[in-house]
Amino acid sequence: MNRRTRLVGAGLLVVFWAAAAVPAVTDAVRALADRIVADRLDRPVDEAVLALEAERRLSVSGRPAAELTAQRAETDQAAGRLRQPEQSRWRWLAMSEADRTADELLKRMDGLPDLRASVDSGAVDRREAVTAYAEMIGSTGDPDPTADGIRTLTRSREVLAEEDALLAATSAGSGPARADRVRLAQLAGARRVLFTIAGTTLSGAAADRHRQLADGPELARLSDLEDAFATQPGGIPDPAAWAPTFNTLNTALWELRESAATEAADAATERAVTATVWAGAVGGVGFVALLGLLVVTLRRRAVAAKAPIPAARTARSGGGYRPDELMHDLDRRNQALIQRQLRVLDALTRRATDEQAVVDLRRAGEFATRLRRNLEKGVTLTGGTPDRSWPRLVPMAEVIRESAAEIADRDRVVTGSVESAYLSGTAATDVTHLLAELIENAASFAPADSPVVVAGQHETGGYLLTVTDVGPGMTEGDLATGHEMMTTAEPPAGGTWWGLWAVGRFAVRQDVGVQLHNTPSGGLVAAVLIPSAVITGGPDSLDTHRVGLQRVVE
Repeated sequence: MNRRTRLVGAGLLVVFWAAAAVPAVTDAVRALADRIVADRLDRPVDEAVLALEAERRLSVSGRPAAELTAQRAETDQAAGRLRQPEQSRWRWLAMSEADRTADELLKRMDGLPDLRASVDSGAVDRREAVTAYAEMIGSTGDPDPTADGIRTLTRSREVLAEEDALLAATSAGSGPARADRVRLAQLAGARRVLFTIAGTTLSGAAADRHRQLADGPELARLSDLEDAFATQPGGIPDPAAWAPTFNTLNTALWELRESAATEAADAATERAVTATVWAGAVGGVGFVALLGLLVVTLRRRAVAAKAPIPAARTARSGGGYRPDELMHDLDRRNQALIQRQLRVLDALTRRATDEQAVVDLRRAGEFATRLRRNLEKGVTLTGGTPDRSWPRLVPMAEVIRESAAEIADRDRVVTGSVESAYLSGTAATDVTHLLAELIENAASFAPADSPVVVAGQHETGGYLLTVTDVGPGMTEGDLATGHEMMTTAEPPAGGTWWGLWAVGRFAVRQDVGVQLHNTPSGGLVAAVLIPSAVITGGPDSLDTHRVGLQRVVE
């Protein structure tokens, strides 16, 4: 393998690894950053909302000016904490939903001085002030898109606080007008609907606490007070009855929202950890394979500079050689790491409950499988033997599944008729990689939406596997060149024929015959004849296993 070939191969591996690792690591960091930002901003946002609600009630209830002035100072302090520069520390990744929620609240609070001036000058009456403060508070529910129940529950509590402010304004004014009763009826109806909807979207312990609150006496007492105010003219709820009921329910709704948010945060943290594990798996396995390739390349160059290349190499050696035991040990370590990583990913996939996490872990497993193929292929083509262990006998259907799993377009591979047979475990790795090369070639040259069909049957002298595509086929000249590439011991210049050259090296190791020919209807058939010396289970000794057209990979 010349220097240019090694550099091109290393460059391609770096590109493939980066394409898989960079998005995975970026997604994991963003997930963790979002969780950190949300944890830091939730409390300042809540404090600002409570301060605005308290200022609203004092502004419309005619309380002493000193109390209102002190509360306005507390509101300004809460806004200042929300504006602290630390909130931008993670924005270099991406602005999170928690950041957006805080920014929108701060933007609305920029109009607070004008609103206060209007209240002090009497430009707005008490009822208009209640509405203006409500618009400023807005809906500051949990920004997580999966937490609709939390947002709805938060909005329900905010509506209840607006009811309390409206009643305070009515008590301090000339009594309730018809418009006040209509507005209170609207708020009461909105609160009840929002509270009910929240119960249908919450889950787990939060849903149980919601049911307990919905069935409790305090909520029923609140509904009776709301109904009485809306239907009985000339009066307002008795403060001695309204105040304790409101305070109890306001606190209960706040505590319910906090517990539901905590449960949602725990779930989000689990998703972030899963994304981090996936990123580590993809990035770590890829880095191990890349490091192994670079070490092998540098070591071979150093050895080649000190010793002449042997004049003759046997075909069975694959056209390469190993300089010393260090390289063998390095290869064994890399293969063992990838095998262990695959077992970890498989265990994580079985334990994962989140559907997206399962999908991500399976993708990480697919990347690791393809990295293992590249590593074992490099070991074989440089004269070594991969250390992956197989059972003594491997079903041919399992060999086909393993081959399909080693390519990117695995879902396009389907099986035709596959007669039952068992392949010797000593030949399983070579035959799997040989078949994967042919399947990958077929998938690359055939239309993207077309299947690649793999079939198998017993033949005189062995077992015949065929890989058929519906692509453009090959010219007579290309067929001749392809067969020549599969018989030469030295790798060809450039990358056009590397796949078929690798097929030939795998075939030589197991005395497998490979022939390519076009089909009458278009497309190409690669026929692989595996010798009977490594096959057992013929049609006379085992039931013939034929299956209809089905996907190889579930």
